Amino acid sequence: MHLTLVTFNYQSADLEAEERNYLGHHVELAKLFPGLRQYYTGRLMKVAGRQPDSVRAAILAYEDAAAAASAMRSEVVPALIADTHAHLKDLTSTAVDATTIVPFDSRRAGQNCFAMVAEFDLEQSAGLEAAEKHYLGTHVNIARRLPGLRNYVIGKLIKTAGIEDARYRMAILVFDSLDAYRAAYASPAGRELLKDEEATIRNARVYRLDARVEI
Repeated sequence: MHLTLVTFNYQSADLEAEERNYLGHHVELAKLFPGLRQYYTGRLMKVAGRQPDSVRAAILAYEDAAAAASAMRSEVVPALIADTHAHLKDLTSTAVDATTIVPFDSRRAGQNCFAMVAEFDLEQSAGLEAAEKHYLGTHVNIARRLPGLRNYVIGKLIKTAGIEDARYRMAILVFDSLDAYRAAYASPAGRELLKDEEATIRNARVYRLDARVEI
């Protein structure tokens, strides 16, 4: 699966008007991308008490990189680019070669949810091969046991020219709400996961999305 995380701010200070345009027009255009398999949008939330650098984020997923590239050649692109230039700024885009661990089969368009997105490196004191083996064989299997976990996607970031601070991996965990996420991490599996994160995860950049399912 090819996944893209996009973050951005609005051009104007009229947040209410920009939100109306984004949700009522921009998102509707993006939903016309052929081959789009999964699509979340969300307002970015504080992380560890710190305000996010961007207002919003979107997560778009395709079957593979070829499908994503084909979508960017579709007839909806000119209108979407025009709206982006008129209303959005400070865009960042991170591409991921991703795998779904827990599919969100029960999702429906318009459904509210909470998404935690983490970009990170792995502890490699024993080498990358050992780090990958532990991450895939132990860490992922702990995370998938989190109570209330609706969707779990992992993947390696695709290197992009000009981006110097790219991490190695990304994980996306989706719950019904922020409260459900907090309860999951307070559970035995959550405490075990936090302990393993301390030992294996390095240089993490975390996003929290007050999200909505679009597709």
